[in-house]
Amino acid sequence: MKLLIVDDSLMDRKLNMSILKKAGIENEVLQAVDGEEGMKILSENYKDICLILLDWQMPKMDGIAFMKAVVQVPAVASIPTIMITASTSEENKRLAYDANPRLAGYLTKPYQPNNLLALVRPHLK
Repeated sequence: MKLLIVDDSLMDRKLNMSILKKAGIENEVLQAVDGEEGMKILSENYKDICLILLDWQMPKMDGIAFMKAVVQVPAVASIPTIMITASTSEENKRLAYDANPRLAGYLTKPYQPNNLLALVRPHLK
């Protein structure tokens, strides 16, 4: 099964992939630079994606808009999503869970690799 990383920062995408690889996670990783591209990749690969790592602040379509769109489509609504964001406010965390009540995790940057792995591992297939 594949992972989808949706983040406009190449550095953050590479960091996430490096953490996963160093932990021995060998799932193929698909990458999108914003929510619009993420939706396109998701629509083409949804049967093979077991987890989405999602940034909040991105151009074109942010993470909240992405999640609101995903939860409306039954075929993809059940794919676990972990939001990874610089926003530490409780209000934004609440907004994220309002957009996707089944959100699999909310991780704030900067984070320790073990924190990411603890959220990711239960959803790997």
